Amino acid sequence: MVNFTKALLGASTLISTASAFPAFVDGEWEKFDFENFDKAIDPIFKRIDQESWNKIAAIEKRQQATFNEDAQRVDVSGEHEYKPPTDGQTRGPCPGLNILSNHGYFDRSGNTNLIESIDALTNVLGMGTDTALALVAYSIAIIGDPIALTWSIGASPGKEVLLPGVLSPPGGIDQSHNAYESDASITRSDSYLANGDVWSSNTTRFEHLYNLLDDNDPNANFNLDVINKQRAWTHDESVYHNPNFFYAPFAGLVVASAAHNFVPVFFSNHSAEHPEGYLDHYNLKTFFGYTGNSKDGLVYHYGQERIPDNWYKRTDPYTLVDVVTDVLGNIAYHPQAGTVGGNLGEVNTFTGVDLGNLTGGVFNAANLLEGNNLFCFAFAAGRAGLPSVLGGAASIVGQALGFLDEKLGPLLAGLSCPQLDQLNLDVFNQFPGYG
Repeated sequence: MVNFTKALLGASTLISTASAFPAFVDGEWEKFDFENFDKAIDPIFKRIDQESWNKIAAIEKRQQATFNEDAQRVDVSGEHEYKPPTDGQTRGPCPGLNILSNHGYFDRSGNTNLIESIDALTNVLGMGTDTALALVAYSIAIIGDPIALTWSIGASPGKEVLLPGVLSPPGGIDQSHNAYESDASITRSDSYLANGDVWSSNTTRFEHLYNLLDDNDPNANFNLDVINKQRAWTHDESVYHNPNFFYAPFAGLVVASAAHNFVPVFFSNHSAEHPEGYLDHYNLKTFFGYTGNSKDGLVYHYGQERIPDNWYKRTDPYTLVDVVTDVLGNIAYHPQAGTVGGNLGEVNTFTGVDLGNLTGGVFNAANLLEGNNLFCFAFAAGRAGLPSVLGGAASIVGQALGFLDEKLGPLLAGLSCPQLDQLNLDVFNQFPGYG
């Protein structure tokens, strides 16, 4: 898994470099300094193995979660004091990323880099290094600057931050619809229904989440069981109200579902009484930038997500294995959330694609949920979509796919991924929301 993630980062960086930096066409891409790139991220990878061994040991010993006040307390004072964004500082669709900028763990501008963002995600939220690296690598590759290894949590940073000779700036997460950001978000609107505004909170969606539990109940806890209910509801809301709803293999099936699960996973507070974590109404509101209550109404404050005082992070890193396990839990609770497809231009016309047709019979609805197949399928879908991502230039596509096959082929074999020669992306053309 370590070598695979590292190779994926390198490949994704090269692919986006060829797309966003035309100077890398016709062999110039070989000038990318992979040796120094490896040196920069090697210290990060050294942490992954220990996390994995710790998790295995915990399973073997059937250990219960423990609480360490000094190790788990997150600093929100001094340089990490909460400050709302000012003019020119961008915030985006992800509350977790917004709070990291608001507390100075990310640059407060909302523009961050590979090392800074992985360090903050792991040390502040308790994300596994492998999970953080995968998410950050994808962000840099799809909507960031793969030369400087920077990316924006919201709007495009603009051309002024790019190297000379670049024709187009990176987009930022705000402009990643169907590639990273997705319909059926836990608290954000569908792009089509909000005229593209996917960065502001949808109060109706947040209120639904908030009211799943009584805010007068002192024992209320927004755990994964509660989040499964929200995941089912947001998916169905998009089906019922968005004629252009599209549920992509990666952005929808994986990212949108994982983003639901990240709420209790990363926002839960921990204590000696609750070492496994708990997420009450107050902390939920604070992390999402809301004030008020169910009786008097909830008020959203754009970009003002923050870490509560006296907040303690999780003890064990949340790894990629955990991500896949919890996404499968979403699907088990609401099987429709495991179906790739979309509406056909009218509401409540959701049509799932035949995975056998899409994958040439390699995957189907049953075996998609086995082993590493969910991840293998998502990666394959991303690979098959590279020609459109790269603009269709034959020289770029050929170089990128050749590199991808050479470097990742053996590693994918190590994950026991089924052999998948190609995907028939034409099956998505029936959906107005695709593309």
